[in-house]
Amino acid sequence: MGEQPSTDDVFHRLVDCIYESAMDVAAMPVALDLFSRYTGTGSPSYLIWDKLAERTRLGVTPHGCFTNASSMPDSMRTPPAYQPSARAQHACVMATDGQAAARLAEPEFATAIPAFDCRGLEQGIRLFDTSDICVLMSATPTADGTLTHDHRQKRLAQVMPHWARAARMQHRNFELSGLAALGLASLDTLDFGVMVLQADMRVRYANSWAEALVQADTNLALDNGVLRARPESLQAVLLDLLDAAAHGGRHGTTAAGSWMHITSGGQPVPIIVMPLVSRQPVEGPWQLPMAMMLLGNSESRSVLDAGVLTSLFGLSRKESIIAIRLAAGETLNEIAEREFLSPHTVRVHIRDTLRKTGTHRQSELVRLLHLLPGVDLGRAGVSSAARPKTARRGI
Repeated sequence: MGEQPSTDDVFHRLVDCIYESAMDVAAMPVALDLFSRYTGTGSPSYLIWDKLAERTRLGVTPHGCFTNASSMPDSMRTPPAYQPSARAQHACVMATDGQAAARLAEPEFATAIPAFDCRGLEQGIRLFDTSDICVLMSATPTADGTLTHDHRQKRLAQVMPHWARAARMQHRNFELSGLAALGLASLDTLDFGVMVLQADMRVRYANSWAEALVQADTNLALDNGVLRARPESLQAVLLDLLDAAAHGGRHGTTAAGSWMHITSGGQPVPIIVMPLVSRQPVEGPWQLPMAMMLLGNSESRSVLDAGVLTSLFGLSRKESIIAIRLAAGETLNEIAEREFLSPHTVRVHIRDTLRKTGTHRQSELVRLLHLLPGVDLGRAGVSSAARPKTARRGI
C-alpha cells in the first residue's frame, strides 16, 4: 500500500487546485471537495452574485457548476448573509498556528493575501466585492471528531486567503474574456477584412470577412495557420510589407505599406499592412513582432476620414484632406483654392501621399481610397458639396 499524503501535501494540493479553478471553472468542484476534507467542513459552496441583475451568475458545489437558474439549487438563487465589512475580516491567523501566522505576518505575503475572519464561514464570507458583483463562500462545520474547533480555524486561516486571491484573479479573467469576446464580435461586423500576422505570415487572428475573402480567392490560402499567396511575386510583396510593418512598428514607425491585389475573380482588393504594437506589455507568442493587415471591400465606395488615413499611412492632416478632396472629384486647382495653397504645394502634398500609400498615380490613389471602408468627410473638414454622390453599401 502507498503512503498516505501528509497534511502539508494535502494543503499544497488544495492550494494548487484553488488557483487552477481561478483559470478554469470546471476545476472548482474538485477544489471545494478538497477544501471540505482538509478543513473538516460540509456543504461548501462558491457563489458569484450579480448585484445589477440581482441573480446568481455562477454557483459551485463539489457536485458541479451551475449557471442556469433552472438547474441551480434553491440555496444558490439568493445570496446568503455575509460579513458586511472587509476591514473587519482580519485576525484570522490563530496563535496556535505559529508557522502559518509567521508566514502571513510577512509584509509581502500579508499584502498579497489578506486574512479573513473565518468564524463567519457558515453564514457566508465575502471573498471579493465590487459595485457590480459579490463573490461569497460558505460551508458548515462537521462533527466527525477528526478536527477540534481550533484546529479547523487554523486550517481555514491557511486556506481562505488563497480563495480570496483566486476570486480576484477569476474576476479579472472573466472581465478580460468578456472584453475580448466583444472586441472580436465587433470586428466581425466590419465590412472589410482584418488579420493579425507575424512577419512570417503566420495568422494570429482573422475576422469573418478576411476568412471569407481567403476562402473565395484561389490566389490566397491558409495553410496550417499560415497565409500563402500566389504567384510568388505576391507572396514576396506581402512578406516585405509584413516584415517592414512588424519590425518598423517596434521602432515607432507609423507609416504603413499598401498593395492592390486582384483576386482570382477579378476583383480589386486593396491590402494595407500597418504596425501593431500593444500599449501594454504582452506575454507568450504575442510578444513576437506583429502587423495588422486590412483587406478592403470592393463593394464599399466610402472615403476614409483624415484621422483614419493618418493612422493607416502616416499622412499629415493636410495630406489626408487633399487626398480626400481628390477622391471626392475635386481638381488640383479647386483643392488649391479651397485649402488656400498654391497648385505647386498641392502637387508636393500629392507626391508625398503617393509615396506613403505605395501608389504611383493619382488615379491609383483615388481607387485605393474609394475601396477602403470608413467614412466621415465632415470630420476631415471637407464641405458637403465635395462629398461623393455614391452612397455607402455593405456586403
